[in-house]
Amino acid sequence: MEHLSEFGKAIVSTDQDKIRLDHAVKNILAYKPLLARIFKEVVSECHDMSYDEIEACIEGEVMIGEVYVDSGMTNAGERIDGLSTEAYLNEEGLDRYDIRTYLRLRSNQKSEYIKLIINVEAQNDDKPGYDIPVRALFYCCRMISAQQGVEFTTDSSDSVKYGNIKKVYSIWLCTEAAQTRANSIELYDINRSFLFGRNEDRPRYDLLNAIIIYISRKHDSEDAENELIKLLTDLFDERINGLEKVNKLKSMYGLNMTKEVEREVDDMCTYATAIENRGIEKGIEKGIEKGIEKGIEKGIEKGVIEGKRKMVEDMLRLGREPIAIADFCHLPLDYILEIQEDLLAGEKK
Repeated sequence: MEHLSEFGKAIVSTDQDKIRLDHAVKNILAYKPLLARIFKEVVSECHDMSYDEIEACIEGEVMIGEVYVDSGMTNAGERIDGLSTEAYLNEEGLDRYDIRTYLRLRSNQKSEYIKLIINVEAQNDDKPGYDIPVRALFYCCRMISAQQGVEFTTDSSDSVKYGNIKKVYSIWLCTEAAQTRANSIELYDINRSFLFGRNEDRPRYDLLNAIIIYISRKHDSEDAENELIKLLTDLFDERINGLEKVNKLKSMYGLNMTKEVEREVDDMCTYATAIENRGIEKGIEKGIEKGIEKGIEKGIEKGVIEGKRKMVEDMLRLGREPIAIADFCHLPLDYILEIQEDLLAGEKK
């Protein structure tokens, strides 16, 4: 009997109203079958590879929010083929990469391999007060500088030194782009030009690529001419329910959504914060519609309550004990039991 793959489970188990929220986006994007499709489109070294070949080249586990953008330390002590995860002891104010992984691809010499370090970021606001390409290039620079002592050394005994620096990609997915930028993909890289004279040297300088993918906030996948943009637009369209989305991604885009599987549906508790944030957002929207400051305040308060109730309902459906939910959510046990009674009454109708 066929069951949903882990990727399919993640889509179905995610509330489609909050699929664009931060935590949900990171978990969905971390699945290798989806990463393979993104890499084939925007990573030049993968253009001529099949999806299966690319997926097989994604080494190790995809890291979600584990690696710091600014480590604050040197990387001494890490193995030369490792990825640094060092950070300040005080973590306040530090950014983490949303998703960090690397590809190991065969080079033209066949017997040798090249390694690419890749970061994928999910961004709702495509104009957050600064230009996203600037931040993407900064992330590229950090991924290069963090390689010292990990991928390359500057020791006098090392004849290659900087020659061992690995190429990096920072790929940014803007899930709610304005129509002026929607349905487009930008590339920022390093190009060589001569200010005076010419020579035939071919030095290596192609070390970083920053890529921005803009997905329409209007979910207009029909208007998108690029296959990856169409896929991502449908993936993050909160109007499509989970099962319908799985079927669409499988039939229209060829994503492998089924396999024999041994684990249960991903725990919905991991989306607790996202649920509450969505409630706050809806509350603000209701308050703004009334057009008065008092309405906004009441809307926020109502949104928080609705968000917490939804979180409790999801945890109860997953079989969590009411007392454990009360402790986790910092809510009165009587309130949890009241919600449980409402759910049971609703099931009996």
